[in-house]
Amino acid sequence: MINLILFGKPGSGKGTQAEFVKQKYDLVHISTGDVFRYNISKNTDLGVLAKSYMDKGDLVPDEVTIKMLEAEVEKFNEKVAKAAVVEEPKTKKSKKAAKVKKPKKVKKAKEPRARKERVVKEFPEGFDEVNKARAWFRSIVDLVVNFALFSFYLLTNIVAGGASDLTYILILSLILPIFNLIFMPYKTGRTVGQWITTTRYVNSRGNNPPFLYHLLKSSPVVSYLSGAGAFLVIISASTEWTSGMIGVVATLVFLFLLIPGDWLFKKLHHQSFGIWEFLFGGVWNARAQKGEGGTGNKLFQRLESLSDYTESKGWLEDKE
Repeated sequence: MINLILFGKPGSGKGTQAEFVKQKYDLVHISTGDVFRYNISKNTDLGVLAKSYMDKGDLVPDEVTIKMLEAEVEKFNEKVAKAAVVEEPKTKKSKKAAKVKKPKKVKKAKEPRARKERVVKEFPEGFDEVNKARAWFRSIVDLVVNFALFSFYLLTNIVAGGASDLTYILILSLILPIFNLIFMPYKTGRTVGQWITTTRYVNSRGNNPPFLYHLLKSSPVVSYLSGAGAFLVIISASTEWTSGMIGVVATLVFLFLLIPGDWLFKKLHHQSFGIWEFLFGGVWNARAQKGEGGTGNKLFQRLESLSDYTESKGWLEDKE
């Protein structure tokens, strides 16, 4: 720190030189003359005391002058102290932290859905499955009962050229399939073919399926015969076709188409169920007990006696 004191007579240039030194060395200039004039003008205690000496023509004592200088230096120190307050360096505003991108959720690979296992309908316990020979023989018997008389009617009508009145044969040929496919199952739960081969339909519980099953299963055959009979009657009578007649025949033909549809469904099904077997929860052709479903009627006894005959001939056993 540099402290300089300039002395000289009034007007000698002390103030001028002091200004030069102040600017060159960056110092503070304190003039005793300015200090006296400031204190006297402001009527400070030191200014009043100094003026009392000056009014008398006396020199101001050094003690008063020193106190004025000390007060001036104190003012300067206060200014320096205020100016010297070090401002905290302004920290650069930290840039906002970059948003941390959340890791993208990795989509879990979809696990392939496990295929539902097919529920296998089980053949009921306590029953024996029907072999191929017995199943085929039952089908042939029912086919003969259902279509033989109708086939005879068609053949006779063709040979006779329509000259003979065969209406009663036609009516009887329609009654037989209804008797075999509807009446017999309703009364005994079995067709004629099943009576002769000692077989019956059973569901997974070992019970006879509901009559509705027999009715739906036989509907295509009955429809075919009814439609064919109606068609022949219309042709023979030379009756003109009406919209109602066409609708009835078309419906019967549609129902008859269920026969190939049922066959195709059976080929594609994993347990070889037809349409009706599938809808009724599984129906099988199983071996029946003697007299099962019968009511002691002579007709049923005769049918069972025929089953004894066919078994004795070995027609119901598979040939190796």
